[in-house]
Amino acid sequence: METTLAEGRRKRANASTDARITKALTEADAATGTAPGAPELSANSRRKRAASPLGADVARELERLIVEGVLRPGERLNELALARKLGVSRGPVREAARALEKTGLVTVIMNRGAFVRQLDLDEAMAIYEVNAVLFGLAAGQAAEALTSAAALQFSAMVEEMDRAVAAGDRDRFFATNVRFHAAIMAASRNREAETLYHGYTRKLLLLRRRSFEREGHMARSNAEHRAVLEAILAGDGARARAAAEAHARAGRGRFLESIGHAGLAAPAEPAPGTTEDRPHTRRKRHAPDRPDRR
Repeated sequence: METTLAEGRRKRANASTDARITKALTEADAATGTAPGAPELSANSRRKRAASPLGADVARELERLIVEGVLRPGERLNELALARKLGVSRGPVREAARALEKTGLVTVIMNRGAFVRQLDLDEAMAIYEVNAVLFGLAAGQAAEALTSAAALQFSAMVEEMDRAVAAGDRDRFFATNVRFHAAIMAASRNREAETLYHGYTRKLLLLRRRSFEREGHMARSNAEHRAVLEAILAGDGARARAAAEAHARAGRGRFLESIGHAGLAAPAEPAPGTTEDRPHTRRKRHAPDRPDRR
């Protein structure tokens, strides 16, 4: 009886995953003008096939599905189902899983398969702290090396996020938020810091998306963005660095609040123009959605 119930749960889970993947791929094709209904790699990935190995294309597609939350933390990567949905054989899916394991997005367990990686909460909090320092460093350096083109780019992104807040468009806000952070890292002209930041940020993308689930979180985040922007535009490296560090730590607090661990947050030095808290953790805890161990 228990075996039958477990098998039923697995079938329902697989069907749910299949539906999410099909929907995500169809939307990706629609966004690029491809005729709907073809359960293959997105149009953008198909255009790149001739120039790169198939496994790399599949890895990019799987990364997108993970980052967008279609494949969830702790979820097993079903090679057969993914191969069918992506229109490839199982080999490229297996190759892609190994590649994503190196980036920290996937965990491969011997004799069990590959799973979307689930960060331990203590590890996630540590990464947030490292990224706060890196983002602060970059913002300070960007302020001191500001160009007119970068100033226009940063301002346009903050305005775009204001519009996303007004529309309640969390996906649009999140995408622009990621680009804003990346643009500041690039403007710092500190390639070592930029490489480290992006490596750590890739692991946190799903957690950062959850940071905007609660009402008011997007508006608070963009108020902090504006404080960073104003400091950069003023050429004030010290103020930009402080505002950026405070923003990153406040984002950590929003994530903790979104998963019901707001009690772990403690007051911090507020960024200029903001009143966010600085979260931290002292006890070993785990983020939700552990890998399926059946």
